[in-house]
Amino acid sequence: MPSTTEQYHKFCAANKISPRSLEVPLPDSDEVVAAHWIGDPDADIVVLYFHGGGYTQAGTEGYLRYWTRIVDELNSDVKSIAVLQLAYSLAPEARYPRQLQEAAAVLAHLITSGRGSSDIILAGDSAGGNLVLGLLSYVLHPHPGLNVLKIEGRLRGALLISPWVTFGQDHESFKRNYQTDIMAPRMLRRYAGMYLSRSADPEADPGRVQGGTYTEPLINEASWWNGLDGVVSCVLVWYGENEVFADAIAEFEAIFREGWRKGAAEVDHIVFVRSPGRAHIEPIMGYMLEPGTKGEHQIVIEEWFRAILSG
Repeated sequence: MPSTTEQYHKFCAANKISPRSLEVPLPDSDEVVAAHWIGDPDADIVVLYFHGGGYTQAGTEGYLRYWTRIVDELNSDVKSIAVLQLAYSLAPEARYPRQLQEAAAVLAHLITSGRGSSDIILAGDSAGGNLVLGLLSYVLHPHPGLNVLKIEGRLRGALLISPWVTFGQDHESFKRNYQTDIMAPRMLRRYAGMYLSRSADPEADPGRVQGGTYTEPLINEASWWNGLDGVVSCVLVWYGENEVFADAIAEFEAIFREGWRKGAAEVDHIVFVRSPGRAHIEPIMGYMLEPGTKGEHQIVIEEWFRAILSG
């Protein structure tokens, strides 16, 4: 499968777009991580985006087409917007915490390059949503194995589409929605095992994989999220009623809300949307499969963007 960077250059060539990328050095290392622009790098607002794929698969052309449409439609409004897609390293060759280190390095680069925190939105789907939550955790609680990540002021927002909040599969929605979703339980266990170094053989089923505070958000108590309102101004979490993650995300909502609510004046700035009849990452998958159509599950995300861009 072509890498995220190869997919990006192929997409740009096919659409006669000049590729524009960053190479950001990793702290205390000779290595770099790449990130690729969709839209004008000088836009008022940048969406730092982490693609899904179980930490094992590259960002595909479908993601690029989806975010190109978002950028094109939103740039007719109050503020200009661009997306910066992180080409994070993939498991099993690269394992946790490498992806978190790369995400933090690019966020820090944006801020030290002159962007204010309020000019940045974090976004991710599936494993990318897991990475957004890991990055927010990293800001709230310095990671023992990584450099401290400090942010002055609040990020403008965070968007999570069908986030992977637990590696466990005990929730009823795994049984109820197995036939209505694109996610297979064994596949997810393999991905988690590769990402967290729990399996020497990538093809083997490692069984239940146990994560930690930065990788498995659902295991954290509500107090873990206390103070998050001082890090990010608002959060939208979208998920589908018909996905295997549905019940886990619903459980996470209660914990996340309780943590956000403690001391937060703007309790309505955290929004969870559960769309009836929709499956995993369907706002993106729907556009990949039917680019000429747009449903309420897609419109709700665009309207959220418009609301926080006008603020």
